[in-house]
Amino acid sequence: MKPLKFLDKIAIWMLRLSFAGYLILANIGYFRSIAISDFQFYVALAVVVLALLFIVGGFTSNQGLTVISSIGIFLVLLYKALTPWPPTLTDHFLVQIVLASAALVFASRGN
Repeated sequence: MKPLKFLDKIAIWMLRLSFAGYLILANIGYFRSIAISDFQFYVALAVVVLALLFIVGGFTSNQGLTVISSIGIFLVLLYKALTPWPPTLTDHFLVQIVLASAALVFASRGN
């Protein structure tokens, strides 16, 4: 059976919106108590800004914004996964790695 190529655009946009939506919703809790002295506040701010740029990059004809924001998201998620050194195999670690791999897919694929 041949793959359903006509569903490619719909699947990519569903993945893009759910990926960015999860990143925003998972990090929005850090903004309820604005602790400017807390480093995790800045990590969450970077993730939210990069996720918004990731969505905006999907609407542009140039792939640069998508690729740069995907690489930034990958680096921040890798930092979040490896912060408790040595990393242990927990659900938090696996979620961060799965999200980082999705960011790499968009970095390698572009729009």
